[in-house]
Parts: sequence; C-alpha cells; structure tokens
Amino acid sequence: MIAQVLLSLPIDTAFDFLVPETLRSSIAVGKRVRVRFRAAERGGIVLSLSEKTEHVGELERVLDVSKGPAFSPEALFFSVCVAERYLAPLGLAVNRMLPRRASEEKGRVFAVAQSLGEVSARLESLSRRAPRQAAVLRFFLTVPGPASEREVRIALGSVRAPLEGLVRAGLVREVVPSPVCPDEGATVPRDRETCWADRLSRSSRVLLMGKDRWDTYVELVREALASGRRALALSPEILLARQLATHLRGCVKSEVELYHSASSESERGGVWERARRGEARVVVGTRSALFLPLPSLGLVIVDEEQDRSYKQEEMVPHYHARSVAFDRVREGLVLYGSEAPSLESFHAAEAGKLELARLASSRPGQAIRVVDLRKERAPLSEPLESAMEMVLAAGRQVILGVNLAGYFQAVLCKDCGRPLRCPTCGVSLSYRPGRGQLSCYLCGKVYPGLLCGECGSRSLRFVGMGSERVEEVARERFPKARVARIDLETLRTSGEERAVEQLLRGEFDILVATPMIAKGQALPRVGLVAAVGIDALLALPDFRAAEWTYQYLVGLAGRVADGEAMVETHYPEHYAIQAAARGDYEGFYRRECAERRALSYPPFSHLARLVLLAKSDPTGKRISAALAAFDVEVLGPSPLASRAGHAKFLLKGRDEETVRAACLAVRKELAKVEVDLDPARL
Repeated sequence: MIAQVLLSLPIDTAFDFLVPETLRSSIAVGKRVRVRFRAAERGGIVLSLSEKTEHVGELERVLDVSKGPAFSPEALFFSVCVAERYLAPLGLAVNRMLPRRASEEKGRVFAVAQSLGEVSARLESLSRRAPRQAAVLRFFLTVPGPASEREVRIALGSVRAPLEGLVRAGLVREVVPSPVCPDEGATVPRDRETCWADRLSRSSRVLLMGKDRWDTYVELVREALASGRRALALSPEILLARQLATHLRGCVKSEVELYHSASSESERGGVWERARRGEARVVVGTRSALFLPLPSLGLVIVDEEQDRSYKQEEMVPHYHARSVAFDRVREGLVLYGSEAPSLESFHAAEAGKLELARLASSRPGQAIRVVDLRKERAPLSEPLESAMEMVLAAGRQVILGVNLAGYFQAVLCKDCGRPLRCPTCGVSLSYRPGRGQLSCYLCGKVYPGLLCGECGSRSLRFVGMGSERVEEVARERFPKARVARIDLETLRTSGEERAVEQLLRGEFDILVATPMIAKGQALPRVGLVAAVGIDALLALPDFRAAEWTYQYLVGLAGRVADGEAMVETHYPEHYAIQAAARGDYEGFYRRECAERRALSYPPFSHLARLVLLAKSDPTGKRISAALAAFDVEVLGPSPLASRAGHAKFLLKGRDEETVRAACLAVRKELAKVEVDLDPARL
C-alpha cells in the first residue's frame, strides 16, 4: 500500500511513502503520519492511498500513524480546495488546520439541586458563614442550566472545596450531561412571514439584514437538528462567540460546542474529534471552525458577516470565511447575518447572487446624536458627560467605544513623521505611561527604549486617546462609578470567559471597550453608548475606512435597546457619520458605491496584494513583465510597514479568475512572492 502524504512544508506536492503491514489497519485518508523525508523526521497528512506509485526506486516507509485528531475525507477535500483557491502551499496550509492533540475530558458538570426559593432563603446565611460557597451558588443562579466546574473556576478562581461543600449541603448536585440528540421539543411557528424550513431542504444562500437576529438563528438551528442535520455558527471574535454560544445553550436542547484559538490545542482537538464522530451537533466558533469535520452539515451561519476578522491575514491560506462558507455546505443553508452588511454582500444580493431577507425588528433603529468636537473637548465632551451623569443617576450603564487599545491611539516620530509600529504585527505601538515603554497590544512584545524604529530619533509625539486613557479619564470624572475595560490586553490577562460574565451580569457602571464591543445583541441595562475617537478610524489609509466607520457606529448603537447613542467627531458632516446617525444603510451604500465605482474598487473589481523582498524586484519590472498579458492594474511597489525590507504591490482586475491567473503568473516568475487574494485591508 502506498500513502500520498502532504508534508508540513511550503510545497504543493504530495510524496509517496510505503505503508508497512503493521500500519495498514490503522492508516486512513486524513490521518496525521510521521515519515522520514530528506534525512529528517516530519509530520504530514495522508492525502490518498493507492497500490501503485510512479516513483522510481525504493520508497521511504511510514514510521507511525497518529492516534490524535484526523480529517474526514470531506473536510480534507474542503481544506485542499481552500488552499488551492487562495494560492497557498498545500502542505503547510492543510497541516496547520488539524490540531495535534485531543482531550476528551470535559470536566464535572453541576446544577442547582433545590428550588429557587429554597436556595434564595439559604443564600443570606451562607454569605455570612461560607462566602466562597455563596459566591459559587450565585454563579449557578445567573447561568441558564448546568455549568461545568471549569466554567465556574474561570469566573471565580479555585472552587473545588466550595463546590464539594455545596454538594454535601444538598444545594448543588453533580449531573451527567444529556446525550446529544435532535431538538425534538422544538416547535417552529408556521405563520411567520419568513419561514426557513424549505430553505434547509435545498442549497440556499441568504443575506439576513436587521437587528435581533439571534432568535432567528435559534429557529434555524432547531430546524436543522430536527431534520437530522448539524449546525455551525461563526462569529468574528471570541468574545462574541462565547455570548452566542451562551444564548444558544439556553434555547436549544443539544450541547453547544465552542471552537476558537483561545482554547488549548487539546481542547480544540477534543471538539474536532467529537465533530468527526458525529457527536457534536451544534458548534459555535471563529473562522477556523469552518474546517471542522462535521458530517451532514445543513446550516452555516456567518454572523456579523461584514467583519474583517473573517479574513485570515496572519498566515496562509489567506482565506475569507465569508467566501468559502458557500463551499462548506453541499445541501442546506448558508446564512449571512448583519445589520450593516459589507458592500460586497449587499451588491451580490442586488445582483441576485444572494437572497435578501429583511428582518422586521421589534425595536426601532437607534438614532445617533452627533457631537461636534470642533466646539468641545475630548474625550468626554460636555454633552457626553452630562448624558453619562443622567444615565448613571438612573442606575443604568454606559458603554464608551474607543477605536484603539493603549494609552494613546498613536505614537509619531517628530523627525521623520512616521507612526511607530510593531515590526512583527504592523500595528501601531501603545505607550504605557506607568512603565515608560512602548508595547504591541497584539503580540505583547515590549520595546523599552522610546526610539523611532525608522530613524532612531527620540523626539516623539503622542496623539489621540486609547482605551486605557479613556478609562483613566472616566475614573477621574466619575470616581464613584464602577469602571471596567475590555480590550485585547484585558482579555489576555483576565480571559474571554470573565469578560463575557462581566457583560452578561452587568458588573460595571461604565465600560470602556474597543470595537469588539460593537457587535451582538442589545444589553438591557445599558442606557447610553458613545463612540470616542472615531476620527482615527475614519482617517485610516484604506478605501474601506468610511464603510468600517458606518458599520462600527451602527453596531455600537445596537448595543442599547432603550436609551441614547452618541458619537464625538471633528467631521460631523461626513456622509458615513450622517448616514449612521439616521440609520440609512441604503443611502450610505449608494454614496459609497459611487466613490468605489469611480476608482474601480470592490465590489466593482477584485484585488490581490503581492508581498516580496524589495530587493527581488525594486522597480517592479519583473512583476510588470509577468502581468503584461493580463487585464489588471498594478499599483506599487510601496514599503510594507509591518515587515522591514519587504515591498507590496496591489493588483486590480474586473473578475476574480483574471486576478488569480495573474497572481499565478507572478508566482512562476518570483517563487517567494506571497499572495493575498481579496485582502481585508491595504
């Protein structure tokens, strides 16, 4: 038997290896194996099995077959197609998708053992003599249904002894999770204006536009389970994925799995294997969950489909989950959900490539009050501060949305004028006043010297206000308020689970948060949301800046159901801000489309970004020669801020296949060029 193996190397070729008799019973397509290649042991994925080889000479043997996670044939085929579509090296791309380890341990699960009245009656006395037990008991009273020991530990720290005490007292009992089964108890009203059952019976692509979409997601998941299918819901960020999973767990009679990068590799591997065995029926995750080997997948939901986090920018393959989701479902429904869809998706709906469904909202759109910062101070203007005082006095909550993390929004060099960026990530560095150092909020790397990385100057200028500075100002202005902050740094130190609990329980009076907060359902206790520092987003050097601004403002305003939304800006007349203030998506869409059509940007063209060492083609002559036969426009070369010594080119073409063919021609001319089709940002 011969195994064709994709090695974990930046190559497209699968190599033949001989399968010894001792491994024939355990080897299969999609499994990870260990082989010897060029005098070194390497891992790889079995792409196919056959009885013949075209290799001349003796073959190396397969050394071992992993007992860890494996691809299903269908998931492997999908992964290969994605890698090929985005011109990524097959070996490297496919091997990265498969977790190496799997943990099947899910931990003990507990539930309240007595009625709510009995528990409440004993809670007061328990608070005096056993405060840790009381804290654990309060946790169970705030979550829907049972909770695992791990969930309680993440929220409250070490809880083994308090849990055992509550079990002995008969207040909490250990339970066995119900076996996974179809949601047979679900009943779906048939008199709805929009009925989804027929869509699940055939291949369908729908753009669902409107607020309060999660109840529709529940209905769709129930129908998928009742028909024997599996459901996958994607969220752009981990924080929102956890909130959506919590919502589904309270509504669907099946276990809901979570799959995202913040979980350990063994935890991800456990979900992967439960999916492959057919035990996982509902999964909520970020973009990588698309590659899970879910059999009979009948529903894929892409919530907040407009979010740029769906684009894989950090490593190959540079896929866009919104685009490849269509290829993941053979028969069933792929649903995009958004209140402010991407221009590409709405344009596709207008062209008939997507079915547009508008969701009638139970609440009116939230108008946004615009504060002109040319006449006010920042970050808390007088109108905003007055509104905060009124909301807090009424016992309600305030959310301040800030564009960037850190103390200042940017650190600029006075001599060369360039912003200081992380060489690894390409994002602006944050200044930490208490430590007197610069750091990257994305990768966490610290730069102790206050120096410009380009010219070495110590003459720096600090501009804008990041989330840390706004938090500090809020504490100064409202010393009696509970002020909390959610950004990448706090998530890294406190954990996503703790942030979700903080949001759902409302453990704050004023919450300062980066744009991740501007997604999801309305929070009932919130009486005011305000966008602070929005001008930095509007001024980004990208053709999508106005679109991102509109989407951010609409999303942030959607977090308040009954209250006020505000935005502070130096550009109150800008069409994106004015359209967001009115909730006029189609007005914004028409204006933005006119701008993009004139400059030939998506959705009226397709783009590709090419990155290579600047010295490989300093003038761009080799790339221009390779592209001479293709109807594409070439912009560049320009320096790449995130990678010293590299240059980037931007290709524009009318159709996707022309741009892809042009990129293939460049790869033949320059072997080490990196291709990013339809980049999320320039």
